[in-house]
Amino acid sequence: MRKHRHTQDTVSNNAEPDNFRASDALESVHAAILRVETIAQVASDAVDRLHCLLSPAARRAFARMQILVGKTAEESSVALAQGDQLMAALANHLQARQANRELGPPPAV
Repeated sequence: MRKHRHTQDTVSNNAEPDNFRASDALESVHAAILRVETIAQVASDAVDRLHCLLSPAARRAFARMQILVGKTAEESSVALAQGDQLMAALANHLQARQANRELGPPPAV
């Protein structure tokens, strides 16, 4: 067996601290929530279209599944709405920050 290549045990001293952008992270999380919400809504619609089974145990399991999927769809919709609000607040913040940059520094008194 060949000897495995070893990576460095230390972190570079020249790491760039500005490589993280909160706006990109928020947009990424929002997109992930949108995907989950879409899946939950489709699953909820699919469960609602299924036919209920005849045995009491199967009906209980089916009802639990409907409740679980429906609750997941509701919760994901709430999370998506909160994400929409955060994205709108971020857009307003970035626009205000850009407007402040365009105005330049306040005049010296």
